[in-house]
Amino acid sequence: MTHKLLIVDDHPETLEIISRVLRQQGYAVTATTSGMQALTLADAEQPDLILLDGMMPDLDGWEVCRRIRNNPKIAQTPIIMFSAVNVAEQKLAGFNAGADDYLTKPTEPVELIERVQNLLENVPPRPELVGVAAPESASPVAKAADIGRTVTLASSSQVVAVLGARGGAGTTLLAINLALTLAAPEHPVALVDLDVRQGHVGLYLNQKVSNGLNKLARLPENMLTKDVSARLMPYNDHLQLLLTESDLADTGDTPSANQVQEIMEALAVLGATVVVDCGLGITAVNLPVIEQADHLLLCAQPERVGLAAVKQFIAQLQNILFPHTRLHLVLLDFSGNANVPQQAIETFLGQPVAAVIPIPSQELRRAVNKSIPLVQLNPESKATTLINELAHQLVKK
Repeated sequence: MTHKLLIVDDHPETLEIISRVLRQQGYAVTATTSGMQALTLADAEQPDLILLDGMMPDLDGWEVCRRIRNNPKIAQTPIIMFSAVNVAEQKLAGFNAGADDYLTKPTEPVELIERVQNLLENVPPRPELVGVAAPESASPVAKAADIGRTVTLASSSQVVAVLGARGGAGTTLLAINLALTLAAPEHPVALVDLDVRQGHVGLYLNQKVSNGLNKLARLPENMLTKDVSARLMPYNDHLQLLLTESDLADTGDTPSANQVQEIMEALAVLGATVVVDCGLGITAVNLPVIEQADHLLLCAQPERVGLAAVKQFIAQLQNILFPHTRLHLVLLDFSGNANVPQQAIETFLGQPVAAVIPIPSQELRRAVNKSIPLVQLNPESKATTLINELAHQLVKK
């Protein structure tokens, strides 16, 4: 169970930061940069609390607050106003307009969370926001389009980011096979390819991609939610794909950080686990996913150069990951010659190894040539067994 919040601020950067902080606390967040749109959203969605910026160009926060208080349908909604201006007159104007609390920007996350919690103390959470239901006859894509922008995942849902420390680490291989292993009737999965240059997932699975994720970069942000649903491709009854077209010519169709955040929100309404192939290294495109991931799987090969790269990469990640994110180090052995003991690797990296997965070259060639994931090609192999075990670890945590 959770509460639904509406955040209104005409500065996209501020909006993104506040939204991210509150989502990390488990709140369902809807956000807008427009005072006029805030009134429409507040009336339609009836949020449990509204955070409202004072100074906005189309309709300032004080007027928005007054109109909300004059709307019987939402008049009792708690409102926190915030402004970069820390003067008594501004605060008084906010309270006179009907605000319940006032914060000065920039606001410390701890104070923001505390003020929100205080105002929601006597407001019952909404059980319908968790695992949002849709008619049984609806397909997963139809459900996403009908539900809207509720971004709280079901209790079994999570974001799993798969990332490579250097080239050839097996990121796409692991993302595909892990997504397929996790997908089940009671546990739908969406697999997203965020490697916007290579488009490896579509190439591996031999999927024709004519309307890929990178084309979303051409759309206005407020159109993304509907368009993401239309671009999902079914792989089977329980796994959907959001693919990227290969763009080696670098045409510039790269989604912004805000667009990636919108895409993740659109996927969240499915109530599905979202597995994201983040590609190689930390980029402006995959950073929003890394920051909100429940699990980050860092892929590497168990050899000297690969392990040295991972050690540097882990140090970099420590400054990025939120406390709730679980980091899992996965070593994929393509050579069959790895002879460094796992304990020695863990001591060197200062990080436990979640799995060491052998990928026989002959088996990999067959899987690639047939465009079939390893776990389907050979369900009894050691690699399949280890990927299954890794999937169970993620589901449990």
